[in-house]
Amino acid sequence: MAAPKARALGPEEKDECMKIFDIFDRNAENIAPVSDTMDMLTKLGQTYTKRETEAIMKEARGPKGDKKNLGPEEWLVLCSKWVRQDDEEEILRAFKVFDANGDGVIDFDEFKFIMQKVGEEPLTDAEVEEAMKEADEDGNGVIDIPEFINLMRRSKSELMRD
Repeated sequence: MAAPKARALGPEEKDECMKIFDIFDRNAENIAPVSDTMDMLTKLGQTYTKRETEAIMKEARGPKGDKKNLGPEEWLVLCSKWVRQDDEEEILRAFKVFDANGDGVIDFDEFKFIMQKVGEEPLTDAEVEEAMKEADEDGNGVIDIPEFINLMRRSKSELMRD
């Protein structure tokens, strides 16, 4: 499989990519470990040979870049290869990233991690629980793919109204 071609990212796409970068930047050092990045690509359904992976990472980090970590600009180069116009596909890819244990649902702890990373202010457990209840349409205590798609679409339409 050939690596996808990079394309220019719009401001909203850059913001979304940087929110994901922040999740991988666990120690707030402004870096995303390459090993985590490759794990993310696997979760997003991207499978490449070792040679393809090395070429992708080399392109993202440049000839003199750190071989173990990606900085924000390098992350955006990498991200630009996977951002697509198709909303649902993009949402599904995000779901796979946020479903940290890969069980097909987002539980409270995964949802809390997401909310803490993408929010501007830290949320209390009660606030996260309330947001989770709103997203969990069938009340089973987890967010499945259809619920996540609905949540993302509602969030996007609310942002467009503001």
